[in-house]
Amino acid sequence: MEKEINGFSILKEEITQNNVLAMAELIAMAETRFFIGYMGSCMQKMHADLYVDILHKNELGYIFSDSYDLVQEGALYLCEHYGKHLNDIIGYSKKGKPITIEIACIRKMTKLINRKTSSYYRNVSLEALTPASEPYTEMQEETVQDYTNYDAIVESLNLTDNMRIALECRIKGLSFPEIGRVLSRAQSTVFEYFIKMRQRYIAIYG
Repeated sequence: MEKEINGFSILKEEITQNNVLAMAELIAMAETRFFIGYMGSCMQKMHADLYVDILHKNELGYIFSDSYDLVQEGALYLCEHYGKHLNDIIGYSKKGKPITIEIACIRKMTKLINRKTSSYYRNVSLEALTPASEPYTEMQEETVQDYTNYDAIVESLNLTDNMRIALECRIKGLSFPEIGRVLSRAQSTVFEYFIKMRQRYIAIYG
């Protein structure tokens, strides 16, 4: 799986039905990571969800997040260009700059990102982060089984954006090293996040 996520050499290959999905996944991961610096926590969540989708996509019964729509959008476009390469020029902008297949694919994804994030900014709810399966964290193993209290508990901890993403990733089964890669933080930093969350939980709920 790491090879699929980090094997950027595949982007130099000819576009075929065998690699089109992996290409779209890599492009989507790169773009969501790039936009984190501009769009903040909503893009962090999209990037984290996409990472989890790619890790677990082959598991029977796995339900993809909305973030995987980016991959599907990109893959559908790339399917129109079998036999070509991502750096092949397919046109020129009004200013005369070349437009490659990869750039056109990125533009397709960017339009979809804009549609998704515009609705996010209009209405953000922590209910969207509530997991479908029982969350696992030492600090709230017994309490959050009642999901009606989950949002209130998370809100009371006054978590940073990175802590929220880390908690969500942990609930979805990611390891500390995997969470570190999602957040671009050291494993020790991720571990500190959970220590702080546990300390805050104990201070409030005993």
